[in-house]
Amino acid sequence: MKLPALALFERALRLETRSVLICWARVGLLGVILFVLVPIQSMAQVGWYGAPGLRFLQEMVWVNLVFITLAGLSYFASAITEEKEEMTLGLLRMTDLNPVAILLGKSTSRLVGAFLLLLVQVPFVLLAVTLGGVGLPQILAAYGTLLAYMFLLCNLALLASVVFRNTSAAAAASLFLLLLFFIGHYWAAGIERSLTADYHIDPTRGGLWLLTWATDLWRQATPSERLGEIFRTGFAGPVIGFQIWSNLALGIFFFLLAWLVFDRCTHEEKDSAPARRWRLSLPGWRSRIPAHVTGAQAITWKDFTFISGGKLGLLLKFIVVGLLVGLCNAIAFENSSTITREFEGTVLIWVSLVATAVWLALEAARIFKDEIRWKTLSSLVTLPISVRELAYRKVAGALVGTLPILTFFVVGLLLIPDQVGKFFEELFREPFAFGMLIVAVLQYLLFLHLTAFLSLVIKRGALPLAIAIQYLGGSFSLGLVSVFLVAGGPGTFSFIVAIVCLVLITILHCAIGARLARAAAEE
Repeated sequence: MKLPALALFERALRLETRSVLICWARVGLLGVILFVLVPIQSMAQVGWYGAPGLRFLQEMVWVNLVFITLAGLSYFASAITEEKEEMTLGLLRMTDLNPVAILLGKSTSRLVGAFLLLLVQVPFVLLAVTLGGVGLPQILAAYGTLLAYMFLLCNLALLASVVFRNTSAAAAASLFLLLLFFIGHYWAAGIERSLTADYHIDPTRGGLWLLTWATDLWRQATPSERLGEIFRTGFAGPVIGFQIWSNLALGIFFFLLAWLVFDRCTHEEKDSAPARRWRLSLPGWRSRIPAHVTGAQAITWKDFTFISGGKLGLLLKFIVVGLLVGLCNAIAFENSSTITREFEGTVLIWVSLVATAVWLALEAARIFKDEIRWKTLSSLVTLPISVRELAYRKVAGALVGTLPILTFFVVGLLLIPDQVGKFFEELFREPFAFGMLIVAVLQYLLFLHLTAFLSLVIKRGALPLAIAIQYLGGSFSLGLVSVFLVAGGPGTFSFIVAIVCLVLITILHCAIGARLARAAAEE
């Protein structure tokens, strides 16, 4: 007997488990296992690792933790928002499906598919026992930790997907709550130490003991803390600890909360077209094209205004980078009570570079997404410009909305010109270091092209998939380091990797243009 509430769940689960993407994901997982196992086994044979089994388990678990987090911010966070963006949620409600059936069908089916992808690794990871240094309880405890964390992340992203109107906002809210979950207990512990040291408050009296108790539970609930305990030598259990129970309880709480607010957040279906994004001003103000924007320049203006956020989005990016710089200064001031000019310049340089790299990756994942979703490519290709120029115009709009963040980098250079000069002087003095810098830049350009291409091929999850593919390629490159260092020297390795990156970038560059032309013809 089939329950009506599980009808959508069963159909979605069949589609998820039988999709081509899931099949390729299984192949990718096998590749990850091989790329992690082979170098560790080789290094263990020459005596570099004393417990290769434990090392293998650690790398597999941490890689899974990162990939689960990345996938959760796109794969799970789009469970309900994709229906809102395509304006099909009303059609689901017309079928008389209750909120529980919709939530189970759209989110829990994805969770089950992700569970299967994680559990399929366990027979291969059991090889860690034969490698030595790890026992079966550690493997079971580690993967139990990952399963519980995935359950928590799925339901947290589900709640954000119900509350917010588009996937970007849901992913941003999920990321903020995850950061709070992982590092918030450090801030709470800092507040506790400040109250104890500065105000001489007895931690066992008043309400401070409650803060101490809550901070300790918070810390134990994080998967990073639990994995640190599991990977210690002599781990004796338990296999199911407080982290698993707490993550399961939080996941159930978020699912119930999503159920409670579902009707309130989805009773009115609103248009989520790009013209509505970032609009915080008077109606119609953002839709007026400036008089000086004519011809093909309008495409660049459109992407800068509606995808990158325009002037308001640029201001918000400046605020975010400024807050990150302020956070680094606050941490440094708490530890040393002094902030030097060298430290400030270094922070400005690295924060601006990392922030720009992150924003460019996000822009690459969505630069063609709206055109595909709203089927406007067929209209754009009727303009008197080529598909290649169309793509370049859209890239220019994304760059205009992101590259101004590098002004923090310029300020950092002005603060420490001597240190930067010495850095580049030493860099040019060492051919291998200079070659690796070029390889790193080319690897990032390859990553941006791969992300943009995958956004044209798959419906969601282009950025996490690009990261996974890039990780596999990086692992393979690192596996060749020892061969070329012995056979041809450092220069040979850098030259070969650079040539491979240039070839792949060229191939993806041409493939993006061909895919855009094909997508425009299919509309």
